[in-house]
Amino acid sequence: MSVIDALSEGQVRVEEFRDELGKVRHVLDNTDAVLGMADETLQAAEEALEEARRAMPVIIAVAVVTTAAVVGIYLWRRRSSDRERN
Repeated sequence: MSVIDALSEGQVRVEEFRDELGKVRHVLDNTDAVLGMADETLQAAEEALEEARRAMPVIIAVAVVTTAAVVGIYLWRRRSSDRERN
């Protein structure tokens, strides 16, 4: 094998290695983009959870007041119908 053949073969290997590195770089760029989107999604979910925690006392209060009103109306109507029967 001559020196020129060895250099030529080495050049081919270097070019193949560069091609493979380019593929790896492309995959890493895609992975970085996906991780960036996942991070944004997780931040949005965290913000939504914080909003839900802040709103939860209001939601519970409204549910309790509504339930109390429905029970009160039911008992009032039941008492009224019992009085009409007697």
